[in-house]
Amino acid sequence: MIRGNPRASCPKSGEEIGAVGRQGPWRGISFAEANPFRVHSGVGNRSPCAIPPDSQAMTTSATSPKVCPNCGVQLPDIPLSLCAYCAMPIGLATEAKSEDGESPNAPRIAKVEGHDQFAEALTFVPPEGPAYTRGGQLQFRGRMMLTLGVSFTVAVVVSTLAVDSGFGVGQWILVVLGVLAVAWGVSLHVRGSKVRKEAVAAPLLSRAGLILDRRSETELDGLTGRTTYYFDIELSGGMRGEFAWPGRGAHEDPYPSNLPGVAYTRGKELLQFRHIRV
Repeated sequence: MIRGNPRASCPKSGEEIGAVGRQGPWRGISFAEANPFRVHSGVGNRSPCAIPPDSQAMTTSATSPKVCPNCGVQLPDIPLSLCAYCAMPIGLATEAKSEDGESPNAPRIAKVEGHDQFAEALTFVPPEGPAYTRGGQLQFRGRMMLTLGVSFTVAVVVSTLAVDSGFGVGQWILVVLGVLAVAWGVSLHVRGSKVRKEAVAAPLLSRAGLILDRRSETELDGLTGRTTYYFDIELSGGMRGEFAWPGRGAHEDPYPSNLPGVAYTRGKELLQFRHIRV
């Protein structure tokens, strides 16, 4: 009986077996008998001294999920950053489970789902994020510029026709300025519509969760700065992901850690977190 690590005691060659057999207890034993773990075939051999290729494949596949960890949809072989069905970040969403298969925070999240306020919280629609608001501002400026350009152009044409003096160079310049204002207004409105459409492209998800941790990043822009908070949230079902929450200014404090409640998310963005005391 061979004791200890079979890889440490595994001979490397037939010559080594022969040498050991002449000197010790291996005398009279063939190489195949001395190493029963080695299997001979027409293709090659396999022994405990070599790492099986299956274990290497298992290690590689563990880093590349085959299904979405949130909705369970089968994923293609190409690497993805977001699930096309639920917009969960594939690279950031991981299963937060202990060795026994259940998250230690699962009982607390289950209490949130069983709370009397949970059903009402699911019907709540939070306000959209800063990107959606910025798109609305662009649309408003575009409408204002469009109205101003049309009004200015019409006023120049009507005043010119009223005096029956014909269009001179000055009148044509004013008309061109009015047309440019109209074009600028249309461009701003189109940009705002595009920004708003991209802001709500991902579906709105409302799920029970627990804020585990948070961090922040501040970007300087001239004399001002913009702070974005990133919350590490464990959601119902044992899912865990990091979601961005742009700072709202000094009038609204960010959410603290270890806070249970309902998370309202769109893709990677956290729109709001509604606290439910459990």
